[in-house]
This record gives sequence, structure tokens and C-alpha cells, in this order.
Amino acid sequence: MTAASRTERAEHTEGVDLSERADPAGGGTDGGADGAPYAPSGGPAAVAAYAAHRLGVALDPATAREDETGWDFRVTHVRAADGTWWILRRPRRPEAADRLAFEGAVLSAVRARTSVPVPDWRLHGPDLVAYPRLPGEAAGTEDPDTLVYGWSMDPLAHPRHYLEPLARALVAVHTTPLDGVPGTAGRERADAGTVRTRIADRLARARTELPLPADGLRRWLAWLDDDRLWPDRLTLIHGDVHPGHTLVVRPQYGPPALSGLLDWANADVGDPAADFVDMLYAGGTPVLDRLLDAYRAAGGEVRDGMRAHVLARASFLWVHVALRGLDTGRPAWVETALRRMAP
Repeated sequence: MTAASRTERAEHTEGVDLSERADPAGGGTDGGADGAPYAPSGGPAAVAAYAAHRLGVALDPATAREDETGWDFRVTHVRAADGTWWILRRPRRPEAADRLAFEGAVLSAVRARTSVPVPDWRLHGPDLVAYPRLPGEAAGTEDPDTLVYGWSMDPLAHPRHYLEPLARALVAVHTTPLDGVPGTAGRERADAGTVRTRIADRLARARTELPLPADGLRRWLAWLDDDRLWPDRLTLIHGDVHPGHTLVVRPQYGPPALSGLLDWANADVGDPAADFVDMLYAGGTPVLDRLLDAYRAAGGEVRDGMRAHVLARASFLWVHVALRGLDTGRPAWVETALRRMAP
């Protein structure tokens, strides 16, 4: 998850209250409620041994290595006896664990709808998720200090192999029937106006606590007041689409190609424009425009004003970052965000 996305998502959800979340179809709870033991809090070898027992798969604890960079989850990479690498995810906080059931339900709903591979959970509980690692490497990474992306490939060089399949995957997600996703079935559709109201509340707070640039404030107020720019309905969204969550494989012959879409922890019912913001941030308007063109060609709805709406959402992310910096005692985040807001 990017720092910008992470702060926005930590402060509010996009749409419906998803606190009552069902387990994904076909996946029960593997810890806690059914009396099974929780994953150990020890090192990666202990976690790997526990997962091997639960999965019935021969994982080699000696190969386990931990990735502590995630905001919401600790991730362990471990190799099985057959050479397959596995991902083991453990939530850092109760609220992260609470989201796992809905994330699993979303994965179950979208897996058959998109040709882009997504994680296939083989073990799912409040304490641990395990699945075979998807092939490929991240298309880019975000510098944790500057919050600037570095791409491992050129996203515009071969759009047929990267941006176009990504656009088709987003269309598949955004058109997923909500009544087919446990956790949203039987609920009334969220009012799309709640998205705008929450952003307006954030701006009101920022005006009292931050030295917002006058030009930026005028733009954000005009954006909030322009009915043409806001969606009239909400859809299922991934919630955190950026280069670090897209995998690419590098064939011996031919360009890098999209091979997976990761980290669905922020999936929600929300504004579909949110799934374009981080790609704009990472690649600029050329990437956004090519992605929107591919999205439209794949059958996605590109409303009049949607491009302007994505641009506005992207600029407003720095307000989220600054407020989150205030709330968590990170003055560097506040300083970076204020610099980014400056004209």
C-alpha cells in the first residue's frame, strides 16, 4: 500500500459499513472461533512450521524470510519441498484481521471474472492467510522517504502487455455484482454522496490545522461543489492499485507482461475513480490517459469529468497524508505533503 493510499484508507471507508463481514465462499475460519490455535508470534521459521502443519504442505522453515515493510500485515516468504514459494500474511492489528474475511470474499468473487491472476488463498483465518506466490516482480516501488515511485519497467512502452490487461481487470472488478460478494449481499447500496461528504469533512479539518495553499483550497472547494465530477453510484473497488501491487513477468523474448494483481486488503464498495489515482501519481497523466482509454475500450464507464475527478482526488491525497502525519506524530509526512500541495 502506498503511503498516500494508506492514509486515505485509514481515515475513512469509501462506502458501505462493512463491519459485518462473512467468510469467503468455500473458506472457513482457520483460527480462533473454531478453537484452532493462533499463528505463533515468533520468527519466520516458527510461522512457516505452523503454516505447514495447517496446510498439510511441506514448507521448509529454513527458507523462510520475513518482509516487515507492510503497513497492515507481516509477510513471510517460504519455499515448499516442491519448489513452490508461498506467502504467509499475519495481521499487525485487530482491525487488519477484521478485514480479512471481506478481502477473501472479494477474491473469490473476482477470480473467475478476470484473466489477471489474483491470490488464491489456501488457508484463511483471523491470524494467518497463506497462498502460493504469484509469478513476477513488482512493476515499481515507492520510496518510503520521498514517496516517489521508481518503475521497474516502462508502463507506456507496451500497453498491450501491461496497461490494457490492467484496465480489463479493473472493468471486471467494477462490474462485479455486489450481491455476489458476502458482506454486501442484502445491504442497500451506499449513497454515493457519502464519499463527497467524508472528503468535505477532511477538508474542513485541514483548514483549521494546516496552512493549506490558497489555490489548492479553491480547487478542492470547486471540486466538491461540482456535481458533474462525482459518481452517481458506487462499485466494488480494489482500493489500492499501484505499480507495487501489479506484478510483471519478463519472458526471454518479448516485453514485460502483467502477471498478477496483489493486496486486496483495501477492497471496498466505493468510487471507481479511486482505482486510478495511484497509477496517475506513479506515472503521471500519460499513464492515466492510456489507462482510461483502455478502460473505456474494455467496456468500463468513463463519465464526463472522470479524468478531472481523478486528478482532483490525486491532489487531495496530500491533505490525507498531512493529517495522518499530524495524527501519528510524523512531521516529515506533514512537511512532504505541504510541499506537494504547493503550486
